Amino acid sequence: MARQAALIFTAFALALGLAAPAHAYDPSRPQTPWSRLSPDERRILAPVAPDWERLPGFQQERLLSSARRYPSLQPIQKERFEDRIRDWAAMTPEQRRAARETFQGLRKLPPERQHELRERWLRERESRGAMGPPAPRPAEESRARSQRPGEAR
Repeated sequence: MARQAALIFTAFALALGLAAPAHAYDPSRPQTPWSRLSPDERRILAPVAPDWERLPGFQQERLLSSARRYPSLQPIQKERFEDRIRDWAAMTPEQRRAARETFQGLRKLPPERQHELRERWLRERESRGAMGPPAPRPAEESRARSQRPGEAR
């Protein structure tokens, strides 16, 4: 249960910080070899280095786009980015799939509900400390995660 809640909150965090425009999904986009990345890009993306060659080109491009924005981020934003990319890199492929599904479900919620969930997540995170155990998943987030694209609400 705690692991699932961690996935939901990681997906939500990724959605807030690393989300790319919908047009960024282009399965025909060619991959970028790790050796072609600049030293700064390799340093920033180091947590995903072991998986880099297996990532589809569109996912590599989203990560590169985030890495290019990294130098202009505020210190707190940099810290969040680093935490999120480390969390993502530590996930198994199945956990990543589940996080993507959760993100899709959360995106379907009205903006005010998304904001409410984000605020609650931030309060819970503060109250348990950055390294504390994740809180249990609320019922609505569970329903959002379980719904697949194209299903009626």
